[in-house]
Amino acid sequence: MEQRKYDILIWGATSFTGERLVEYLATNAPPETAIALGGRDLSKLQKVRASLAAKHPQSAVSISNMDIVVGDSMDQKQMNSAVATTRVVATTVGPYSAYGTCMVRACVEQKTDYCDITGEVPWVRQMNKELGAQAEKRNVHIASLCGFDSIPADLGCMMLAEYAKEKLDRPLLHVKGSIVGIRGGVSGGTLATAVTQMRVKAKLVVESLFKQPRKSVSTGQSSNVSGSRFKRSMIHYDRTLQRWQTFWLMSDINVMTVCWAGRVLGYGPGFTYGESMSTRSIVHAVAIAVGLLYGVILLAFSVTRNILYAARVIPRPGEGPSEKFTKRGFFSLHLEAFTESDVFYGKVSGDSDPGYGETIKYLGESALCLAFDKDDSFRPGIYPPSVIMGKALLRRLRDKGCQFDIGNQPVSARKALQIEKKEN
Repeated sequence: MEQRKYDILIWGATSFTGERLVEYLATNAPPETAIALGGRDLSKLQKVRASLAAKHPQSAVSISNMDIVVGDSMDQKQMNSAVATTRVVATTVGPYSAYGTCMVRACVEQKTDYCDITGEVPWVRQMNKELGAQAEKRNVHIASLCGFDSIPADLGCMMLAEYAKEKLDRPLLHVKGSIVGIRGGVSGGTLATAVTQMRVKAKLVVESLFKQPRKSVSTGQSSNVSGSRFKRSMIHYDRTLQRWQTFWLMSDINVMTVCWAGRVLGYGPGFTYGESMSTRSIVHAVAIAVGLLYGVILLAFSVTRNILYAARVIPRPGEGPSEKFTKRGFFSLHLEAFTESDVFYGKVSGDSDPGYGETIKYLGESALCLAFDKDDSFRPGIYPPSVIMGKALLRRLRDKGCQFDIGNQPVSARKALQIEKKEN
């Protein structure tokens, strides 16, 4: 690649998440990293730069020296010009199906690597269909889904598949994921993105609530293990955790992402993934499922959504949880992995708000990984992060304190209760 002016361009630097990504990279990137702030409003970008320079006096000089790149995400020519200045783009501008397509096209055209935090898997698959072959041919790495959806499940299952292959000499057939503890907030931008998928989500919840068990999404290959072994209804009792499980809002996104990666990386014949959330009782499980369905319905319509905005029940775009709340957040994902004859376990956890503290860390380290760690093991194209960056990103996240562990024992019921008490 020819010399570029910047190592990383942060696109959407004035958004709630974008400003925090600037802050993360300003304090965690190597000192020589050339970072630029990008967006459509020059004055807002200047305010973000000045505010962060004042907040971090020790990094004030480097922050003040960050250049600003102005452009409209809907203008293809402007996006081409913007990404031509940098080796990597990290973008927080969503909904990506509305505002991300020109950026991805520009990155493929200009041979610029890219990472985002979308959870819009159908859009990512559409980008892969339209531009994936061209990205591979041009050796461009487009890593989507680099936030809380879906790094924990995606890299967690990659870790388990490699363990099954290297230590057990067996293919991985199924992973059961359970959120055993979580505390976090939500921003207006995240809600704006979520609204674009609300109708689909509502339909999925209605169809799965108390109906027949549904299969986990499969890689499509055959297996000698009976598929019924891994069927579970939305609300069910988990004998391993000794806890009732219920619908988890991110499960469909993570299932699609993990199974896509499993097909590309060859985890095992007929590999499947399922995900749910652990609760204290069947009453709690039903209440969560019904509450999520009710929330989805309220957010799906502009009239009720505007009432919630006015009452400050939900944040508007540009708003989000406080820094103090973000630091008090956490999550814990328990993974139970199956081969033909073995069962083993994984744990992925984070010690800050998963939607912001952890997501910003994931996106920031993804950008740094693409900028400084790239070698022949990186796979070009448009894929989830496990396929693009794999072990290199896993190493980076572990070095930053993210827990990705493998063991022979599951999280006990007592430990799950301790996690729940921490949550409350």
